Amino acid sequence: MAYQSPYGAPYQSSYGYVPPPKKRGMKRIVFGILGIVANLIGLVVMPIIAGFVAAVIAGMGLLESEPLDPNGGTISTSSMNAYMIAVPVDEVDQVTCDFTGSDGEEVNVEPQADTDLTTTVDGVEYQSIYQINTFGGQDVTVDCQGASSAAYSEMGLTGVFVSIGIGLLLPVVLGIAALILLIWGIVARVRS
Repeated sequence: MAYQSPYGAPYQSSYGYVPPPKKRGMKRIVFGILGIVANLIGLVVMPIIAGFVAAVIAGMGLLESEPLDPNGGTISTSSMNAYMIAVPVDEVDQVTCDFTGSDGEEVNVEPQADTDLTTTVDGVEYQSIYQINTFGGQDVTVDCQGASSAAYSEMGLTGVFVSIGIGLLLPVVLGIAALILLIWGIVARVRS
């Protein structure tokens, strides 16, 4: 007895009705679409979370401030780190500082007067007023006029770069995996 298959090719069966071949790939298609939607959301959310984690990592460096002579104190810097220079809170408005690198090299300094980054050294509250960025090891001499004391803290930028890299890279890699899963499911569905 010959029957016409819904797929166009006739087939023989001595038992009567034979179900059509099972379509494959639907689970892969569904999970691929869900993965792409999740990763589109992740591309927005993960950088925000990574930025928050980076800020926490950077802020933790302020917890460990060390005293610094305001009249010619020297900081030995290392590559890929930032250093915060702080003075007592009640002296912030009257302090100006000059920075000199080893061998007269120029030092990249950013004023931080608008920030509220504070730390405590020997029971005295200090506020950050400058940030020194170095991309190579050098000795930086700090000379602050108008400050009775100063302190510095080191913030390692490696953790910041790693958290931001993960926050951007992870959704992209997972999105590519979801796209591959979706394409694989579509191909399997078409072939079956």
